[in-house]
Amino acid sequence: MKSQLTQSELSLQPVKLLSQRDDYTTCHVFIPEPGVPGGGHRSPAIVLDGGFYSFFRSATDPVKIFSLLQKLAANGELAVMTPTPKGYAIWVAEPEAYLVAPSGQQPRTLPPSFGPANCWIISDRQPGYRTCTLKVPDLPDTVPGLAEGQKLFSLYRRETEADTALKLGSRLSQRGDEIVIVAAQQEYAICIYEPGATIAE
Repeated sequence: MKSQLTQSELSLQPVKLLSQRDDYTTCHVFIPEPGVPGGGHRSPAIVLDGGFYSFFRSATDPVKIFSLLQKLAANGELAVMTPTPKGYAIWVAEPEAYLVAPSGQQPRTLPPSFGPANCWIISDRQPGYRTCTLKVPDLPDTVPGLAEGQKLFSLYRRETEADTALKLGSRLSQRGDEIVIVAAQQEYAICIYEPGATIAE
């Protein structure tokens, strides 16, 4: 393992993969921007884990969604992915934003929305992780996995379709599993955090 982490590793952020419309609450927020007319702008947003996420981009191509999520995470941005009728939408955290009511409506009280477990999307060229063989409690045989920082993740499944990988990642994180998805050129490796695992000698 490396003794020091690079700046890109320090800033890598997890993403939240949502699979159901009732997993989050929609709203409108005002995002302060000093120096622009009006002091900022309004944006459609969602609420998750007590924070606001403004609309960033939508796409129908799941490969494009993976690429965007990877770039946002590597740049230190907290992002959320939600399904849409035609594909996916990406939302980014806005820590300075505040709730505003739609024109002509009274402000409303938002119900709490609690997000799924973290998902880390990395490329197979990402520094700071390595493949390994793990001993996992309750499993008789060793399993392939990876080490990411101080955490160990077992390989759950490999998928060749980006859409399938996103849906599987959403399902696993919704049930509470922290996961890593390693995006390679031809496949996606979905790995699950194993808190009791050790590296096999």
